[in-house]
Amino acid sequence: MQFKGENTVGFSTDAHCFACGYDIFLMLGGNRANHTTYAAWPVTCKMCAAVTTANFKQSPLTCQECDSGDVIPPIDPQWWKGDGDVNENWGMGRNALTLTNGHYRCPKCDEFELRFGTNAGNHAMIMSD
Repeated sequence: MQFKGENTVGFSTDAHCFACGYDIFLMLGGNRANHTTYAAWPVTCKMCAAVTTANFKQSPLTCQECDSGDVIPPIDPQWWKGDGDVNENWGMGRNALTLTNGHYRCPKCDEFELRFGTNAGNHAMIMSD
């Protein structure tokens, strides 16, 4: 099975809440110039009350929109029910970042109805290298 991101360095996805309609377009991964030091991946930012990205190759994780460290990574049980099949990945081995088509908590309505990679908002999908 081949996933988006395996042959390219960066790619886009969306996060869509099927309860309240919240929808956001995200650019994930990195590019040829920065892929060794930069890996944008979704987080929920408490300050922004939104799904944003953080550089997962930098610690501590901080929101790239507001620089807050009050972020929740997608593997945290308070944000993800732990279900679904992997539909987005970036990287390889133990450092691989993954998202599933499972249920994530929406930062707007607090329901576990947020999904990644649905393209429910009809966003143009982008891959970069």
